[in-house]
Amino acid sequence: MARYSETERIGVSAIELIAARELKWIFREQMIADMGIDAHLELVEDGHPSGKLIGLQIKTGPGNFTVKDDCLVYYGSIEHREYWLNHSLPVIIIAHLPETGETCWAHVSEENVELTPKAWKIEISRKNIFGEAKRRSLSQIFEGSESQQKLRRLAMDEPLMRHVKKGGKVSVELEDWINKSLGRTPVTVYMEHDDGSETVKEYGYVFHSRFDIEALTLELFPWSTASIDEDFYEVSWDRFGEDDYSWEDDCRPPKNKFYPYTNACNEVDYYRIKLGLNKIGESYLVISEYLARPKREKLFND
Repeated sequence: MARYSETERIGVSAIELIAARELKWIFREQMIADMGIDAHLELVEDGHPSGKLIGLQIKTGPGNFTVKDDCLVYYGSIEHREYWLNHSLPVIIIAHLPETGETCWAHVSEENVELTPKAWKIEISRKNIFGEAKRRSLSQIFEGSESQQKLRRLAMDEPLMRHVKKGGKVSVELEDWINKSLGRTPVTVYMEHDDGSETVKEYGYVFHSRFDIEALTLELFPWSTASIDEDFYEVSWDRFGEDDYSWEDDCRPPKNKFYPYTNACNEVDYYRIKLGLNKIGESYLVISEYLARPKREKLFND
């Protein structure tokens, strides 16, 4: 039996090269014995290290997997499953096949791991290429699990929820490029104050696979209800005139329908949506208030 195999080094070197050349992120190999973390990857944003890390488990060669046309199936021990899922860092498993040059990855998460009669398995899609093409998906892993990201997003929107809870008005402006196959829109949030002034926050652009405007609003703000901002539309009706609307017969649609307040060049519909609180938003505020409550006197001795 050979005392040395170059296969493992080929895989580590290939991933380090992709990280440096394509992603331009920092790759740090673990040089000491470990339970299944071969390296750390640090996110670099605009040339600045972010301090955000993920753990990498690197498997090289088809012998580590059940190879299928669309995916590679990795079977692991319960020991490794518990270690990776409970790790302080998000963990991804990277498969490198030297024979074909393929390098693909999967997030080791509760959603992706499937228990088997003997242990567990995870499917690594062969389309999920490790590199520039999947930069956005990889970047999201640094933020933690899907549930952690959802909770973080709710925390970011807490000021909006509290404003609505107090009777204030929050609305969002969205665009619909009606002749494009791919949906895209800037997301602009308006928080109206008692004196009539507004705080405006730009959320940047969102690209999507043709959500309708109501569904898109609820996807972006899962804590909210959504309805047409009737007050804004009344003002816009006088400002823009009926000829700028996209509906037929110059007839205003029913109030419970989503319709644009104006249209530009028969290309872009503009919507202003008023946000309310749904059960998710109300429940989050209850939990947030509990977490912010001062700690009571100890009931037990340490």
